[in-house]
Amino acid sequence: MASYLSQEKDLIRQFFSFNIVHIKRSENKYADTLSKLASTNFEHFAKDIRVEVLKHSSVPQNQVLVIQTGVESWMIPIKAYLSSGTLPKEKAEARKIKHKALNYQLNDGVLYRRAFLGPLLRYVDAKDENYLIREIHEGICGLHAGPRMTVAKIMNAGYYWPDMHLDAVQEIRKCDSCQRHAPIHCIPKMN
Repeated sequence: MASYLSQEKDLIRQFFSFNIVHIKRSENKYADTLSKLASTNFEHFAKDIRVEVLKHSSVPQNQVLVIQTGVESWMIPIKAYLSSGTLPKEKAEARKIKHKALNYQLNDGVLYRRAFLGPLLRYVDAKDENYLIREIHEGICGLHAGPRMTVAKIMNAGYYWPDMHLDAVQEIRKCDSCQRHAPIHCIPKMN
């Protein structure tokens, strides 16, 4: 998004003046139709509908940021098995890795988890987990939602790691804004 923003700022500098108008969702049917059109197959359209498919992205690929996985990780044995077929010497550990590897996929050295009814979910390291939770929970577009909604938004963004719900609960408990503005329950405790 940052690269699109910089490209937009470059375009704005070329104009003498500009005006930004907020369009209500109910009046934005053309943009909704256009977004749905981008994810469909064009073969069934009538010949009177012109569709232009862009061959190149408007943002260079080298400017897109991705979260890199670190060196020390629990993913290393699974990556080693999926890339070269190497297993640990212990039979029980080797069997666990073979069993777990059925849920994983390795693309260009990046480990993904196969979701049941969704896209591939990229595994992240422990150093990036807290950043993702904080960014989704209290970032620019954060809504200070609870752990379940935060985890759902992280998964919709395409990321996954084990114990993400527990990590979200711990991180959200540290949020000062959520603690200050949480509803106060006036029900006495039961003994």
